[in-house]
Amino acid sequence: MEKISIKAQTRTSKGKGPARRMRVEGLVPANIIGSGEAKSASVVEKEIQKLIDSGIRKATLIDLELDGKTERVFVKEIQRFPHTGQIRHIDFFKVTPGKKILTTVAIKTTGVAKGSKAGGQFEHLVHEIKVKSTPEDLTDVITIDVSGLDIGNMIKVSELPHPASWEILINGDPIVASCSKTKAILAAERAEKAEAETKGKPAAKKAGKK
Repeated sequence: MEKISIKAQTRTSKGKGPARRMRVEGLVPANIIGSGEAKSASVVEKEIQKLIDSGIRKATLIDLELDGKTERVFVKEIQRFPHTGQIRHIDFFKVTPGKKILTTVAIKTTGVAKGSKAGGQFEHLVHEIKVKSTPEDLTDVITIDVSGLDIGNMIKVSELPHPASWEILINGDPIVASCSKTKAILAAERAEKAEAETKGKPAAKKAGKK
């Protein structure tokens, strides 16, 4: 996973007034949660927005530098003002090496399904899964190549590539992606079958003249 980093500074003042002044100065109030405590901090709004725009996900690990010390964190929650969309507050969750965390990993597909080229209907049904993983084994996205997926084929959660240490928290074994027959293909098959059955029937005998 690509290394991503951001700088933060300790925040001593709390309350709506100081938070409002911080936003005017281009800063976003933040909390760094972990190890049974929460540290108050702030980050530069442009920097955190840049990270968000770059496509960070729920399981993306970030190196956060605070007071000369670097912590590995992920974004736990982002609060925004409903009318403007401006970031109001952000919570980071600090991870501990070797200790499993619960997070959500995205599922991305690449390639064009073989069955789609033959007229089939490709569907991407599951876009993310919840997992328990150590920070060392965590990846924020699983990418699956669907190029070989033919009509009638499917990929289930159990077939996703992932580290052996992961615990995937999901009920059953749902279908992640599939390529099925379209209504047009099914209709054509029914018509072809009906035509074959008609041809296979013996011709009716004509009544003889008296």
